[in-house]
Amino acid sequence: MSSEKLYGYNGKIIRINLSKKKTVIEEVPRPWLMKYLGGRGLAARYYYEEVGPEIQPFSPENKLFIMTGPLTGAKVWGSSKAHIVTKSPLTNIYTVSNAGGDFGANVKRAGYDGLIIEGRADKPSYISIIDGEVTVRDAESLWGLKVSEAQRAFLEEVGEEKATVACIGPAGEKLSRIASVQVDFPGVRRGGSFGRGGVGAVMGSKNLKGIVAYGSKEVEIADPDKLTEYLRMNISLLKETTGLHTKYGTAQYVDSLYELGAYPLMNFTRTRVEGDLMARLSSRVFREEFVVRDVACFRCPVACGKYAKPRKDDYVNLASKPEYETIWSFGPHCSVFDYDIIVAANHLADDYGLDGISAGYVIGFSMELYEKGIIGKDDLDGLELRFGNGEAVVELTEEIGERKNFGNILAEGVVRAAQAIGRGAEYYAIHVKGMELTAYEPRAFYGMGLAFATSSRGACHNVGGWTIRDELLKPKIDRYAVKGKGILVKTTQDVRGYIDSIGLCTIPRRSLNFTDAPKPDVLKYVIGMELKEDLVTIGERVYCLERLILNREGITRKDDMLPKRLMSEPIPDGPAKGHVLSPEIFNTMLDEYYDARGWTRDGIVSQSIKLALNIP
Repeated sequence: MSSEKLYGYNGKIIRINLSKKKTVIEEVPRPWLMKYLGGRGLAARYYYEEVGPEIQPFSPENKLFIMTGPLTGAKVWGSSKAHIVTKSPLTNIYTVSNAGGDFGANVKRAGYDGLIIEGRADKPSYISIIDGEVTVRDAESLWGLKVSEAQRAFLEEVGEEKATVACIGPAGEKLSRIASVQVDFPGVRRGGSFGRGGVGAVMGSKNLKGIVAYGSKEVEIADPDKLTEYLRMNISLLKETTGLHTKYGTAQYVDSLYELGAYPLMNFTRTRVEGDLMARLSSRVFREEFVVRDVACFRCPVACGKYAKPRKDDYVNLASKPEYETIWSFGPHCSVFDYDIIVAANHLADDYGLDGISAGYVIGFSMELYEKGIIGKDDLDGLELRFGNGEAVVELTEEIGERKNFGNILAEGVVRAAQAIGRGAEYYAIHVKGMELTAYEPRAFYGMGLAFATSSRGACHNVGGWTIRDELLKPKIDRYAVKGKGILVKTTQDVRGYIDSIGLCTIPRRSLNFTDAPKPDVLKYVIGMELKEDLVTIGERVYCLERLILNREGITRKDDMLPKRLMSEPIPDGPAKGHVLSPEIFNTMLDEYYDARGWTRDGIVSQSIKLALNIP
């Protein structure tokens, strides 16, 4: 492949050492492109080579690996994704995060497959990548600005209105361990977030305010005519498989997950509420009463982003684009059933540069502590943090972003917050490996519990495997079955591994036949060659490489566990009433999972698997 022309790739990345103020353009080792494809897989390989287990998240030696895939920026719907890999200050292990919007496409169209950021700038700085020209510029005047303010200032300064911005807000500057990197503040464009794991704090620790990117060069396609014809032939399949996303976005899942008893409320203490409270959060109410504009990522006709505006005067200027997860975290998780509050809190999280899932989670967690008398008004500067107090949700979101009052404790993430509070608070912290759980009740469908526990970045419904379709929405396996869940979770993880590595959004992937039995025609038309391996095998390699990294960082079976509450307390109500993921059930599934992967029963990647998958 070394002498062949590259299609779908640029074949080069930018390496920027902020300490030395040095920028180097490097070639990507071509064998890596076939073994890891790009995106998440390529970033993981660089991390494996360059970030040892001794390196601390906030040290200059930690690095940010930002990579695109072969489809990123190409003329394919859903081709918007870029991935950041770094050592997480939240979990203190490897983490990976992706974002859509236009950022990845602009990096790719500027002539690069990604960038590696290392060192620490001696003063606030930002990186500009404009049509191939890379510069590191002064950002002292931008330090302290919220995301919306900073992004406008960036665009004015570089003088390219079509550029896209990935930047941090005050949360990242103040090293909040739940800080995100925001892409194009929602409302300006589709926007997105490199959330989960505190990647924004790593950027802040490097005195890096943001990255501005713009590229006008089209991604070269090996066979554009066949690609165009393929997309034309599959447009009806796209509409069929993504129609509800176009209408409702990810809010559609609020209705179905609640109906199935798999939607956790009030810090995983129940799945049912009285009266019409949940009806107020239906996807229909969201669409008809709050959504003011549909927004799309780069060259995507699905337009699943729903830009919503509060109706109450107090919050009318706090419009945002909440997703299923943040509707939950700022809403029912806190016993709040009011889109005005949810949209406003989501806006503040975006503007301060906070991961909305973690920010909302730690608030709901604190509400349970307040209800149980573990914390009181004296701890909260007079704030009455009862379940259902929407005004407190908005106020505390702002305090977390500013690291002010009790928000300063919560900005550390739920594990460190619980340790700081003490008095038994640790029991109520629902997390895996230090990362807060998301909006799925794993006691209601057991595969999701296994996915949370074995995810490469801590509790995660994406990297860990989205078993919702196969267990709940279009069930192929009984949700309470134990046998078969290890194989299910492994498969969903491996599929997500290759999807993330080619740079594709998961929403339209089925219309392109990127499934668990993929037909890689689109990829072949883009890169101009047949892959020597099945895509799922490549996804498996990516996942096993991540696990090798985690093993190196001390992660074994002891860490692949769920919170005690979920393994001891049965669900008290709803369709899944009485179900619990007991240690016996969970460990049986975990054994099957390890066996399916060929790892040891202690969760260690075996030498035979390394050899079989050709991993160094």
